[in-house]
Amino acid sequence: MTKEFEIISEATKNYVICSGAKGYEEFKLISTLSNIIINVKDRKDNFKFIKKYSFKEIDKLVTNFLEELNPSYREYYEIRKEDGSIIFDNNKEKYNDGAFSEYDEIYNNRIIYIPLRGTLEDAFAIIHELFHDINADEKHKSIARMFCTEGISLLGEMLLEDYLVANKVKDARTSMNHSLYCVKSKAIELDFNIKLVLKYLENNYIDVADIMDLIETYPGNYGSDLSFSIQKIVELEDLTIDVEQTYILGTLLATYMYDRIKNNKNNINELFELNQELKNYKFGQVLDYLEIKCNGWDFHDDTYEKLERCYKKYIKSR
Repeated sequence: MTKEFEIISEATKNYVICSGAKGYEEFKLISTLSNIIINVKDRKDNFKFIKKYSFKEIDKLVTNFLEELNPSYREYYEIRKEDGSIIFDNNKEKYNDGAFSEYDEIYNNRIIYIPLRGTLEDAFAIIHELFHDINADEKHKSIARMFCTEGISLLGEMLLEDYLVANKVKDARTSMNHSLYCVKSKAIELDFNIKLVLKYLENNYIDVADIMDLIETYPGNYGSDLSFSIQKIVELEDLTIDVEQTYILGTLLATYMYDRIKNNKNNINELFELNQELKNYKFGQVLDYLEIKCNGWDFHDDTYEKLERCYKKYIKSR
């Protein structure tokens, strides 16, 4: 483990140098959001899919959901299928590959890759990546999209789950159970990464003993989460703050927007407008649109309380 910790020490040093990080204030927002998720009562890792679904069944569920949500989304999905830019992969050897959407420079268009696993998870993967695709624009890469696109896609999954539950579809809650379980792991990972940086800034170095001491500050039941975080840093030879923070903010934005929709069904239009205009908005514009109060790169206390309340409410409702 000493070798791994030496790699983590070097990765932390490099992160501080490259990012120009100076202290806690730069991490306050994402650290506070991570702790909202960490401090919610542990969820059971109950995400075993019982029923197998054919692609035909998945495609029908997705099509019907999109038609009910927004007919223009169903039309968009049909167009993307017809032009071949959604790749549905039945290759059993690629089961460990996750779904993704990206710009293909060779063919000069966006593609959506969905590895079919034969469970209801396929429907959630399609919706998640389709929503990413709708708000993507290679010519306008904005900070707003970087931080908010995960929230839009996760909200799409939450609404899909509601549709499936209402229609008594088997395994309707399993995929989101898995997502919520994973996001807590990501929150622990992000918290660990931030504490590595803060420890380095405290002494202008971080050694193996410091890392071991830091690990011991966490509860024993976080062992697997910390091991996974250590493994990722070692493999990448880099910290994972920049990537994981998008999932933390995205999850809390999703539960916040979901709550607004449940309180007023007309707020579904917030999803449609943001999904369409996200690539054109600045981050502050997104927050203003959603009535989220901020002060620079920090949220007001009542905003943190609001996000925490909506997240806890969503978890409790499951």
